[in-house]
Amino acid sequence: MDLPFRLLNVFAIDGDPFSGNPLCVFPDAAALGDDEMQAWARQFNLSESAFVTSVGEGEAAREAQVRIFTPEHEMPFAGHPTLGAAEVVAGLADGADRVHLTMPAGRIPVVRTEHGWRLAARPATLREVTSSGTDLAAALGIEPALVVRADASWVDSGVEQLVVRLVTAEAVRACTPEPHAMTEHMTSPGRPPHAYVWAWTGPSTIEARLFYTQGPSVLEDPATGSACANLGGWLAARGVRDVSVVVSQGAAVGRPSRLLLDVDGLGGVHVGGRIHAVGQGVCSYAVEGVRP
Repeated sequence: MDLPFRLLNVFAIDGDPFSGNPLCVFPDAAALGDDEMQAWARQFNLSESAFVTSVGEGEAAREAQVRIFTPEHEMPFAGHPTLGAAEVVAGLADGADRVHLTMPAGRIPVVRTEHGWRLAARPATLREVTSSGTDLAAALGIEPALVVRADASWVDSGVEQLVVRLVTAEAVRACTPEPHAMTEHMTSPGRPPHAYVWAWTGPSTIEARLFYTQGPSVLEDPATGSACANLGGWLAARGVRDVSVVVSQGAAVGRPSRLLLDVDGLGGVHVGGRIHAVGQGVCSYAVEGVRP
C-alpha cells in the first residue's frame, strides 16, 4: 500500500528553513484505521501528524475531514496540524484561499493570509485553578514569586490546557518542570499534564513555552497553536479587544517559531503563521493480504 505524505514547518520564520514546528500531513488517509494512524504518528515521532480522511469535490473541495495524532494519542484539535493540513487541502482544491476542516473538536475555518494561514478558534471556556502559586512554581521548577497566580487558568478552545502567566521572559526561560509535580497540579481530565507559560516582552509581544509529560519525561513543544488560541481566549475573557500579538516560542528547543495572535472587536480569536514546505514522499508498507 502506498501512502503519500508531506512534511511542513508551521509557524516558521521567514529566512530560517529550520524554524517552526515540524508536521507530517497524510493527504489521502481514508483507508487508514485508527490503529494505523496512531502507528504512523509514532513512526514519524513528531509532536503531531495530521491525516486527511476525506475531501469534497468541486466547490466542496474546501471542506475536509482531518484527524490529528501525537505519538501517543489522538488530539481533538491542535493548531499547527490545522494550519498545515489547510495548506495541503488547499493544494488539493486548486489553491483555495479558504478551507473548513472538521475534526473531533468541531469545524474550524482557516483562511490564507499574506503571512501564511490563519484559523478561527472556537470560543474558549475557562475554569478555576485550585493549586496554589507555590504548587505551580514547584511544578515549573521556579520561585513562587515568578508566578502570577491570579492569572492562572484552565482554558479550552478545543483542547484544555493550563495557562500560567509569569512575571518576565527570563522566568519563562528559567522553567525546568518536574514531572511528578506536573502530574499532581497540571493534569486535565483525560489528558496528560500540560502547562503553557508565558510573559509579556512588550506592548504586543509575548514569549511562551509549552510543557507536557510523556511517561516519566517532560517534553517541550516548539510552537503550540492550540495554546496560543487558549491564550487568546484568556485575553478575550478579560475584555481585551482589537489587538494583534506576536508570540515567540521554541527557541529553548532549537526551533524558533513565530505565532500571530489576534483578538478581534467581538472577542473572536485567530491564530496564524507562516508555513514552509520541507519535502514529500510515499510510504510503502504491507497490510493484511496486500503486498506493498
